[in-house]
Formats: sequence, structure tokens, C-alpha cells
Amino acid sequence: MFASEAPPALTDPLDGTRLRVVLATVAINITGVGLLTLAPWSDWRTGMILNLIDNAMLLGFVLAKRDLLLARFMVFGLAVGIVELAADAWLVDVTRTLDYSVGGGPMLWRSPLWMPLAWEIVAVQFGYIGLRLVERLGTVRGLIVTGVLGAINIPYYEEMARLIHWWRYAGCRMISGTPYYIIVGEFGIAVALAWLARFLRSGGWGVSVATGIFGGVAIGVCYVLAFVITDGWPR
Repeated sequence: MFASEAPPALTDPLDGTRLRVVLATVAINITGVGLLTLAPWSDWRTGMILNLIDNAMLLGFVLAKRDLLLARFMVFGLAVGIVELAADAWLVDVTRTLDYSVGGGPMLWRSPLWMPLAWEIVAVQFGYIGLRLVERLGTVRGLIVTGVLGAINIPYYEEMARLIHWWRYAGCRMISGTPYYIIVGEFGIAVALAWLARFLRSGGWGVSVATGIFGGVAIGVCYVLAFVITDGWPR
């Protein structure tokens, strides 16, 4: 299934509008998270609402345009989010650096109930944007640019999460409220999501689920490697 790289489909008539919708979710999230820093009442509910808005936008586009590719990306992202729960549990229970208690609300294993939806959106965003960058810039340059974007954009949410009562970090090397290992890890995660997204152009639903599982595992691997690099093996 992963033996050969799917050829880029640069003639997809939906690519332009699809990219604008995905970028719109990025803009909404950046703006929404920034505004929530002014809301002292923010908790797990604001995280859930923001991700439901993102999903409504993506699903609305899928239904309006009958966009099977974006639908496959959403399935891919949901699989990523479910498998990523294991990575969260490792950060909470083994490294003891991640604390979700500040947000309150129902939990799914060691993560807030809405966390799989949050990672679904991240996977769709960096998967599709990364795919377009790879198709435009070539594999190596496209993946590097995607990784840099991940190392910049995702830690922004990590920093803001402490201010809007979603989660916080402690007991590790940090810049302000963001751990070094998060910055390093998110570079690798964005690269992995973009690389896996190549298979969604021509793959079916089974490929979407399988690549999503690989993506979730990749998140855990990236966090473990990044933590060891920046902080050493957890004690």
C-alpha cells in the first residue's frame, strides 16, 4: 500500500478553494485563541467549540463540493487524533510535564474529550498545506518548509493554552510556557503529516485510516525523541 509514492494531482479543480478553506481554519484558530486570552472564563468548552467550528467548515465544504479528498483528510485526521491519545498519556504519566487539569471537563484516557478533534484539525491543516508545498517545491524543500511552519505555528497554541486554561507544562526546559521538546517535536510531526498526506490523493478510505494510524504513532515517536534530545530520558 505504501510501496510507491502517489503522483501529484496538480489539475484538481478544487485545490485552490480547498486550500483557502483550510487556511481559513488556520486563521480562525489563531485569531480565536488570541481572543480567548481575554476571556478569564475560558476552559475545556472553548476548546471544544473552536474545534466544532473548524469541523463544521470542513464538513460543509465536503458536502457542498462533494470533495472526497478533503473527506479522506478528515478521516485521516480523526485516526491521527485517536492514536495520539497514547502520546498524550506518555507526556502526562511518564514525563509528568503535561497537565490538563486546569481545563476541567470530561476526559478521554489522559486527554480532554475534545483532543482527538484538535489533532484532527492539525492533521488536516498540516497534511494538506504540506501536500501542496511538496507538490510545488519538491519533496525535500516542501517538507522542510512544512516542518518550520509546524515548529512556529503549533507552539503558538501551546503558549496560549496556558493563558486560556486548556493545559500547562512544568518540570522541563521551556521558553516562556512552551517546552523545548514541543518545538522540536512539532517540526517532526508536521513533516510526518505532510509526508503521509501524499498517499491520500489517490488512496481510498482504508488508506486514510492506515495513514492516520501511522500519523498518530509518528506523533508519539517525535515527542519521545524530542524529549530525549532536549531533557534526557524521563525519570
